Amino acid sequence: MSTSTGLSFGATPADGAPPAEEGLIYSFRPRLIGSGSRFRLDGETLHWAVGARSGALHLRDVVRVRLSYHPGQLASPNYQTVIHGKAGEKLTIGSLSRTSITNVDDHRKAYAAFIAALHGALRPYASAIVFDGGLPPWRWWLMSALAGVTALGLVAVLASALGNADWTVGALILVLCPLLAWPLAEMLWRNQPAPYSPSALPARLLPS
Repeated sequence: MSTSTGLSFGATPADGAPPAEEGLIYSFRPRLIGSGSRFRLDGETLHWAVGARSGALHLRDVVRVRLSYHPGQLASPNYQTVIHGKAGEKLTIGSLSRTSITNVDDHRKAYAAFIAALHGALRPYASAIVFDGGLPPWRWWLMSALAGVTALGLVAVLASALGNADWTVGALILVLCPLLAWPLAEMLWRNQPAPYSPSALPARLLPS
């Protein structure tokens, strides 16, 4: 069985068909225009095809893995895994496929299964790999500082509106603040920079 997106396994071919591929297969389409991305985990090798490029990354050559969370993409969160290899490879595996300008397919179950299997296969090489959870520290702190400044600015505007008895502006800010604050707060919470172990994946960075 093979699908254009999601998770599948190698299958036995019909007579005259090409030999079946072995291993666990995950594919997704990160952009509406262009080819998708396809990954096949076969033993100790991660085979990949991203657009017209393809290759194979032996798991012993992986040097860094980062899990992250990205909210608000057409109402569906996008979970991502970025894999770095010794030769400069950078492979991104996401949980969403874009199907139109306004729609996406959510592969969260297939994504979670593939990422769990990948980490299981990486365990023998874990001592030589850096496993990062969340955003890089500099980026996380910058976003946190910007969020704090924005929050103070909104509080100042709200105080001014209430002081001037501008109830319309005050009510608008009171309504918009929770709507804007919740996605940002969740993103900062989920993306706290912290190392993790491949045998204990951080639940906050994987689909439930």
